Amino acid sequence: MPNTTNKDYTKYSQRQLFNLMNKKEQEIEKLKRDRAYLEKKMAKELEKKDKGFTIKLEELNKILQEINKRANDCCFGHETPNIETQQAMRDALNGVNLTQIDSLDDLTNELKREKR
Repeated sequence: MPNTTNKDYTKYSQRQLFNLMNKKEQEIEKLKRDRAYLEKKMAKELEKKDKGFTIKLEELNKILQEINKRANDCCFGHETPNIETQQAMRDALNGVNLTQIDSLDDLTNELKREKR
């Protein structure tokens, strides 16, 4: 804590006053540099923590999406389909891996190929 006692600067010589002013200006500059360094250091630390929180938030959002997906896939009141069935249902809804069958013969042939 700085010395708060009042000094009588009128008894100082011109040289002493100049040296005292110079010393105080240097102290002020040092405090400004220290503050700037601390602000920079704190900003970097805050950025690291923010990145960590962002990563955790993304992980939790992925888990929440998976839970929502499983809840939507679930047939409420019925047995939950296994993962392959759930994925096949999603693929069918999204139009993935669908083969167009134009006739019953084509369907029969396609089913025979799948059994092999």
